[in-house]
Amino acid sequence: MCYNNYYIHYLWGADMTIELTKDELEQCKMFSRKCAENQQSIEFGQYDTDPRSPEEISRDNLIGKIAEVAFAKMVLRDYNLKIELDFNYYPRGQWDSQDTIINDWKIDVKGTRQGGKWMLIEWNKLNFRQKHKDLPHFFVMVSVFWDRKNDTPSGKVDLIGGISIQRLKEGCKKVKTLPKGTLLPEIKSKVKLQADNFGILFDNLERDWKLMINYILENDPPNLDNYPNPYTRETYRSLFPDDYR
Repeated sequence: MCYNNYYIHYLWGADMTIELTKDELEQCKMFSRKCAENQQSIEFGQYDTDPRSPEEISRDNLIGKIAEVAFAKMVLRDYNLKIELDFNYYPRGQWDSQDTIINDWKIDVKGTRQGGKWMLIEWNKLNFRQKHKDLPHFFVMVSVFWDRKNDTPSGKVDLIGGISIQRLKEGCKKVKTLPKGTLLPEIKSKVKLQADNFGILFDNLERDWKLMINYILENDPPNLDNYPNPYTRETYRSLFPDDYR
């Protein structure tokens, strides 16, 4: 089943634009450069993919951190919720926790450069998080405005929408399984995916921010004990049996 009591119903809504200050943008840039020094070129054990250059790692870090800052600014402004952002630098082999937690909901904020139309959630990341009993309950999608000529962010950000992990299962309506090596459907891109993903078009995300945030504030997070690993079908119950005796 894709839908249950924890499913946040889809409603149309407009993208929400947030602008970072110059100081916020510079802090994100410094963070991304510093973190790139300690990160491996291959993510989540994908050793058969092309390694990323330090510049690419730094850019990916920057896009992600800008997305986190924009989401934090929105919930502070509109809901008076303060999120403590993590600007710590972790040595290789260590990692940060979820991007943010609201009312015990673990929220993963994903960023992409402006022009993207898909939210991609890597199976490797779900596999990695499940093994550490740290699956997100909810994913937020953010589009970062980008000056491609100068390869730098403008500071503006669109908050696109979100989706519950409960919908990220094979067979769920409007959630596509996109194997490694395939092309993104419905766009002209010829870039092949370097990992297995769940893919959701932006138009198929939940877009009503008031509805989403209020639901998170008023309800407990979904129980993920039986959420199936996309590769192995394992669950928390099978991976951590001692916790359920």
